[in-house]
Amino acid sequence: MLGQVLFSGLALGSIYGLVALGFVVILKATDVFNFAQGMFVVCGAYLAVTALSLLGLPFPLAILFIILGAALMGMGVHAALIRPLSGRPILSIIMVTIALSIVMRAGIEILYGPAGRTLSTPLPSGGFLFAGLRISQLHMTAAAVSWLCMLAFGLFFRFTSVGLLMRAAADSHEAATIAGVKVDAMNRLAWAIGFTLAAIGGLFLGQLQIVSTELETIGLLALPAVVIGGMQSIPGAILGGLLVGVIEQLASTYISPKSADVMIYALLLVILLVRPWGLLGQKAINRV
Repeated sequence: MLGQVLFSGLALGSIYGLVALGFVVILKATDVFNFAQGMFVVCGAYLAVTALSLLGLPFPLAILFIILGAALMGMGVHAALIRPLSGRPILSIIMVTIALSIVMRAGIEILYGPAGRTLSTPLPSGGFLFAGLRISQLHMTAAAVSWLCMLAFGLFFRFTSVGLLMRAAADSHEAATIAGVKVDAMNRLAWAIGFTLAAIGGLFLGQLQIVSTELETIGLLALPAVVIGGMQSIPGAILGGLLVGVIEQLASTYISPKSADVMIYALLLVILLVRPWGLLGQKAINRV
């Protein structure tokens, strides 16, 4: 039983880690704490519904539709809402992301209706026995794709020229501007990547659950994952996602389903009290 629960927790945690990674990319690049990340997950699920159920696209084209749609929406959010507020107080930008989340939820419910929808994809949904554990093929596929996406982003961020420019812009906007880096373009790309990673997570969560705006609650588990792992740490976001997934499954199985959020946010409070910069984050040093 414990092995089964841990497997499910790690699989779900991989999806949370993917969504949290998108959150950290936006945070590092633009210093925006994006409370709309949960709705980005919902948008990914509804993009999948649109592509597969409404448009009837073949699965490869549907994946391309989801990725391009999410990237364009991310760039649109940056251009319309975030860039005009550059230099404004951080509270103003945070409130904009909260308002964006509310508007997106209302818009989706107007377009698709408040009722949930089932999402069917060609991804394997059966299971098999391995070492006495029943392994869900969908969970395993979701975890594998999440890790591939995280690996691909890590390689892009570290070894490509565009990734290097993004790192430079994230480290210091002023220095990057002086060096000739187009910081605005890098920020726009960061929002596109953050939205796309959340949308991919939404594709899997939409098939594991029911596609509805309630997926926002699941997507928002990326927020405690980010804080637990380290606000500015990409490996920390992944670790935080895994921890959140495992804790959620352990609490749901051995205590009660309603206790999962309590245990997750209890760990968050402990981390904030003991190590507020996160497990893999770096302590900020202020010189006076």
